[in-house]
Amino acid sequence: MNFYQHAGRILDKLARHEGTIKGLIIGDPKVWDKKKMYALVCETLKYKQVLNELIDKSKICQVEKKLKRSLALVLIHDLLFTKRGITARNDVPLKQCVTRHEARLKSELIKIKVKRGVTSNEDLVSQKVKDAVLIPRYARINEHKITIGKAIKSFQKEGYTLVDCPEDFRELGLKDFCVDRHLPDMLVFHQKTDFHAHPFYVNGNMILQDKASCFPAHVCQPTKGAHAIDACAAPGNKTSHLSALMKNTGKIWAFDLDSRRLDLLKKLTSKAGCKNINPVHGSFLETDPNDKQFSEVEYLLLDPSCSGSGIISRLDHLVDDEDVKEKNGKDTDGKTQEERLQNLADFQISIIEHALKFPKAKRVVYSTCSIHPEENEHVVKTILKKHPDFKLATRDSVLPTWNRRGIPEEINGNKELADCMVRTVPAEDLTNGFFVACFIRKSPNEQTSSGEKRTLEVESNTTTPTIAHNVAKKKKKNNKKKKAALTQ
Repeated sequence: MNFYQHAGRILDKLARHEGTIKGLIIGDPKVWDKKKMYALVCETLKYKQVLNELIDKSKICQVEKKLKRSLALVLIHDLLFTKRGITARNDVPLKQCVTRHEARLKSELIKIKVKRGVTSNEDLVSQKVKDAVLIPRYARINEHKITIGKAIKSFQKEGYTLVDCPEDFRELGLKDFCVDRHLPDMLVFHQKTDFHAHPFYVNGNMILQDKASCFPAHVCQPTKGAHAIDACAAPGNKTSHLSALMKNTGKIWAFDLDSRRLDLLKKLTSKAGCKNINPVHGSFLETDPNDKQFSEVEYLLLDPSCSGSGIISRLDHLVDDEDVKEKNGKDTDGKTQEERLQNLADFQISIIEHALKFPKAKRVVYSTCSIHPEENEHVVKTILKKHPDFKLATRDSVLPTWNRRGIPEEINGNKELADCMVRTVPAEDLTNGFFVACFIRKSPNEQTSSGEKRTLEVESNTTTPTIAHNVAKKKKKNNKKKKAALTQ
């Protein structure tokens, strides 16, 4: 029963946003059977909506006062959704709390199936979760510890077959793998491949990271010996990727406000063999860009908080499914989706604007795991308008072989600008939904040209007092909005 109680505690921590499934299980030495625990937690989350409905209709937690809801979730899952049932002795009191309601629970499950018009348990899983199964197993090879060539030979010795990269990863066989066509440090395996107990994962030789989440570091292109900043760093996969691309040279400042998440970053990057990372507990927004220690920072990676609307390949997002249901189009905080996205966009813009203040900023990479234009193209459009001394890096330095780019219609129909951005669509690209853009500083000649253009615009406005007054009024209003957003 200790195993189930531990699983319940993990669900509680997930609900409180105290970590990810992977972090809370793989990173916990007290979890003796990590593979079994990972499977139980993931499967429980897959059926969480139905399990909560069963708990409410049967009123089991009201009748059994000692039974916590999180423990009831995992116990009822194994009772009704597995052949083995609850793997605990029959005389264990907490098991009896559930088994004495078995008939009622099964009856309620049948009613739910009839109501939804389904016959099997699998049909109760949401389409979003079913889509996640199609995502292949991506494994980024950690070149701090092993070369891609040695990793390939090792997997071949284990019985895996190296094949040419297929057009559709769903064509990979159970024991097939390939080198990704876009990312040279990534291997791709069949979707059912589980590496959580594999020696390469345990010792840090490979990082299990979604393909799209590896885009930002590659777009950043940090050189050996460079100084870089990861502004919203935890849990550290992108930070360790930067470190690997920099060959453990130079220096990376990794910022995060959450001390627990920063501790996870320290642990993961240490396991990965990173020696050039300086973890900083604090807000990136509170740093002084003119601080002498940051005088040589040229590369900045920005992956700020976003809606997470593109995430489908992991199950952490299911934790809040029950709690974020909207009433009259509003969430539990009384905000509409439009308001939530605007608040996020305001924060994202503030992060980018702060990054652009670093005097030697050379490549500033902005990314989200969102599919909403409000957090993607619209944010980029705002930054380019407000900061004419910066422009977007062109496609030839932003994953040129990746075909899916930004949406022109969301950036004033500008196809050239849209081509500078990268997007992914889960159902078609078999990755999480993602967006990446890279801001670079204009050359002195380009800045001079932009300055002259702005001067002409100002002179033009001053010839029409009414227009000038309206522009100033609008600018003042926007500044008030920005200040309000930053204090939220």
